[in-house]
Amino acid sequence: MKREKLPIFISSRTALGILLLVLTAGLGPQTLGQSARGAGKRTDVPMTRPEESLAALDGIGSSAAFAELSDGRIIIARGEGRFSWSTDGGLTWSEPFLARDTAGEPLKGQSGDHNLIRLAGNGLGFVDRQGPYPDQYLMFWRSEDGGKTWQKPSRITPPSLQGIAALNDVIIRTSSGRIVLPVYGFMEQGRDLHKPSRPACCLGLRGNEIVGTSAHHGDPTFCWSFVMYSDDDGRSWKRSRAGEIFVFDPETMNWHMAGEPTVVEVEPRKILMLMRTNLGRMYKSWSFDDGETWSAAMPTQLAASGAPAQLRKIPGTGDLLVVWTQQSEEEIRKGLIRARLSTAVSRTNGGVWEFFQNIESVLEGTRIEPGPIRYSRPEGVVAWGPTYPDPVRDPKYYVDVPETYARTSYPSVFFYKDRVLIGNTNAHYKKDGEYVMPGRLRVVPISWLYGGPQHMKPSPELKKQYPIAEH
Repeated sequence: MKREKLPIFISSRTALGILLLVLTAGLGPQTLGQSARGAGKRTDVPMTRPEESLAALDGIGSSAAFAELSDGRIIIARGEGRFSWSTDGGLTWSEPFLARDTAGEPLKGQSGDHNLIRLAGNGLGFVDRQGPYPDQYLMFWRSEDGGKTWQKPSRITPPSLQGIAALNDVIIRTSSGRIVLPVYGFMEQGRDLHKPSRPACCLGLRGNEIVGTSAHHGDPTFCWSFVMYSDDDGRSWKRSRAGEIFVFDPETMNWHMAGEPTVVEVEPRKILMLMRTNLGRMYKSWSFDDGETWSAAMPTQLAASGAPAQLRKIPGTGDLLVVWTQQSEEEIRKGLIRARLSTAVSRTNGGVWEFFQNIESVLEGTRIEPGPIRYSRPEGVVAWGPTYPDPVRDPKYYVDVPETYARTSYPSVFFYKDRVLIGNTNAHYKKDGEYVMPGRLRVVPISWLYGGPQHMKPSPELKKQYPIAEH
């Protein structure tokens, strides 16, 4: 799932035709950064209240995972078996180093599934995916000295006919001591070797260049979620029971994907899960037995594109934080699939979300009203290859992409004392047109999540209106 598609290239003749179509349609270019609330008002681009940011670090934070060590340092997994340390709360980081196990093998997986978790004492656990598709599986490495040396890995997930993966930075330890790792299975449509396997990105205009803007929103892939858990500090693992978690519409008898889950322990033994879908919303599921069984997937009020979220409990307040790519249906139709990475806080156990803000965005607006629950796709998405027709799109769905356009997704979130570290892919085009995904890490005070310290007030009466009931 963690693939950012490269821009498609079409003939200069076709590009010129599209550009002329846009210019002659009588529609002025739509500027993504233009304020929807009138001139002179505060902008939400590239983030809400950027003056409160403690740091914005490029080149780090893409599909990252964090843990705090016993000496107070923060360790980050950066991918490809590389790690870095921070001794100042995430403001600066050491040069990346490659970690190896006792057999000399690097802690290197096949994708960005890496997760870090503190174990007993100075122990540290690391998760990543290995193996060729479809026999992909998750592995668990242990370090007993805070990440200096690592043991040979053990297998978390059993052999499967489909791929099994985990979103980055989602592993948790519950109040009972149980380690819970939300995972997802996925399978792809059979491929015609003479045709492309996936649709191309939809198109935007960046200067005189046509670029892709939508990642892989229309992949023919089906996903379902479940959980692996361990009661012995990661030495052995069990799978959640009572079925897989996906979206089912009883009226139309349709199944829809629900993958890349993230979880948070809201109360002892009660865990909330959020999942990525293509239905314009984040979906949720509940466990009332510490992760062993889960409820059917239900929609939330969080408007979303086909990209994952991260859930956390905020230290000190006990409120919930969600970080996700928030999009409207109209933005999805324009192909702006991952153009706004937002945060929201719930003081009601996930029942109601408030304090909406943008941590990274090329779009105005911090609170997007959720639209109809239905699949929406970018207009005029076309496939690669010489045997396919030229792209045809309604001009109103072409957007003028600014130089700063970026797809912000796959967030990682870590609380440290008075601050929160939020990473994302920050996939964008360089000035020379090259597509890169270096990552970006923002460090902001916890008070930023609430719009200021004056709003960080507990609301016990509000929380009583949304008790977590077992169904």
